[in-house]
Amino acid sequence: MRTSRTDGQLRWRPAAGFTLVEIMVVLAIVAVAAAVVLPNLVAALGFSQLRGETRAVVSGLREARAQAMTAGQHVDFQLQGAEWRVGGVSRKITSSISVSLDVPPAGTSPGGSFIRFFPDGRSTGGRVYLKRKDRIQTIQVDWITGHARPAP
Repeated sequence: MRTSRTDGQLRWRPAAGFTLVEIMVVLAIVAVAAAVVLPNLVAALGFSQLRGETRAVVSGLREARAQAMTAGQHVDFQLQGAEWRVGGVSRKITSSISVSLDVPPAGTSPGGSFIRFFPDGRSTGGRVYLKRKDRIQTIQVDWITGHARPAP
């Protein structure tokens, strides 16, 4: 402790600051909290990435339907490896996500699988599966209406 002399009297004051033990306890608490939170944060980021890719694919399917109805001719949503195409526009899918199409036999070709949209809004229908680790997101394309939506 420090001492100070005021008016001829000696006064004791406690020292300011933290002890080494207090600092070590705080660091231990922060380390435990990080060990608990970090894995959950990484999983949440991966799920967010999967949701983002799902939204992008649904948007591409809706764009193909809109193009077919506007142009008055069929438009294909094509899947080739880790890339999907609508008309002349293509988009790569994040490497950590695998994608596959479940379509009727008429929706396959040597170049890959596709879902065809017709000028009246209908489609050949099918499902798109996006998978990241143990999570799978399914997109359903209705063949009668051509609407694409993520499955619940």
